[in-house]
Amino acid sequence: MSQVKSLLLFSVFSLFVFCGQAKSFQSNEAGMTPAYLEPERFRVSVDAEKGEAYELRHKIQCMAEDLVMTLEDPDPLNGTLADGLVVTTFVDINNLYRTSSFGRYVAGQLMNEMQRYSYQVIEMRKNLSVVVQEKRGEFGLSRNPEEIPSSHEAGAMLTGTYLVGEREIIVNASIVDNRRGELLSSATVIFPRNSLGSLMLQDTAAAKKQSAGVIYMKKLEM
Repeated sequence: MSQVKSLLLFSVFSLFVFCGQAKSFQSNEAGMTPAYLEPERFRVSVDAEKGEAYELRHKIQCMAEDLVMTLEDPDPLNGTLADGLVVTTFVDINNLYRTSSFGRYVAGQLMNEMQRYSYQVIEMRKNLSVVVQEKRGEFGLSRNPEEIPSSHEAGAMLTGTYLVGEREIIVNASIVDNRRGELLSSATVIFPRNSLGSLMLQDTAAAKKQSAGVIYMKKLEM
């Protein structure tokens, strides 16, 4: 009798657990938003008292959200960007070899934002070894072709341009398929040209071009 009672209790408990799991699965399928599509988890709030840096970061977060939302399949594991993403420096729309601290910062912050969405973001500047110098520090990033890997595997590239106006900076971002050159996603955000933005544009410079030979280009393995 005790064995029958124990078996009955076990059956009721198993049914309860199974129904609970089924209900949870159905709610996830039907209405719950995947974690990688919830930018509110880490978004910086807009507050005039926090200053221009917070506003700049908020604008970049909005750009990242637009890029993710316009992907055909935003699933980080099996979707459009499942094969990895590299992010390149944003450049002047009128000279694709000219950039500034503004272009470098936008790219760097977008790397952070895309990683927060759980995408596999490739850091191309990672040094082959850590450079340690007394009284200076430990350095793990480089833009010297001799100090970084010659190739990286990535299925897509996040890149962009900016146009500097009298009071605004118009920034266009694009995610492009590395195999076919197909545009996978895009976004446009208008940044105010405030004191911080103007300061970041002051060191604008173009990449050096040589009359003979080619400029070093990072190879992307497919």
